[in-house]
Amino acid sequence: MEHEYIKEMFTRMNLQQIREFIVSGMELDKLDKRTYSERLENGSKHIIKRIKGNARDESELDELYTEFSDATEAYTEVFLEIGMKLGAKLLFQLLYQDE
Repeated sequence: MEHEYIKEMFTRMNLQQIREFIVSGMELDKLDKRTYSERLENGSKHIIKRIKGNARDESELDELYTEFSDATEAYTEVFLEIGMKLGAKLLFQLLYQDE
């Protein structure tokens, strides 16, 4: 007797699946097999092209990169802190709550 639901549970027990469910409330259709580096590079190539296309000179290019970097740093900090809080809440529930 096969228990397909057990296989499905292990398929869903993946950081990308958990992230997607927490952020959007949905399940991923497929996992992204690319490395973190590949995902970051692919996700930023269009904005980098646009920034370079909008800069009049090297000085303005530096300014645009700095402004973009400041914005992404703020998002990174906020979402990392939220993620740590969510992880701590999950750990607390796993360790201390009887259900």
